[in-house]
Amino acid sequence: MTRPPDARHLQLKHLAEAGAAARAGHTPEDEIDRLLELVFEWFRSCFSPERAHGQSGIFRYAVNTPLGVRHRYIVVEDGGCTAAVALDRPADATIGVDVDDLVALAVGELKGTDAFVNGRLKISGDVFFAMNWIEWFGSRSTPAPDDGGRAGGV
Repeated sequence: MTRPPDARHLQLKHLAEAGAAARAGHTPEDEIDRLLELVFEWFRSCFSPERAHGQSGIFRYAVNTPLGVRHRYIVVEDGGCTAAVALDRPADATIGVDVDDLVALAVGELKGTDAFVNGRLKISGDVFFAMNWIEWFGSRSTPAPDDGGRAGGV
């Protein structure tokens, strides 16, 4: 198996540590979009087709940013995974989260289940489908030797 790119994870980690810009509301639109692109590319690279067992579906993220809500999609189909800014099909589940919590999920500083239980992550649509995220993308963002390098927040 291929490990997710370490450089991307390090960039995310750096953004999380220095992330005051995204949280303080002083980030220009292109910086928010760059951050989201990096996070969703990381998620996409963490996809494990063998764990999806041929299943498919669409995860829609509604990310609260200092500049308003931004939408991103993760599409799982035909054994592959893509990330998109817009989509002409309905999502199976929508995940609402603040940008700072999204970054924390991506870098493994926040668990999706904890965020959900504490109200920091909201799911609408098919909640059971949304639970596939942990299986398909891994339960943590930092690669571990025993998981074949698979990763992912929620």
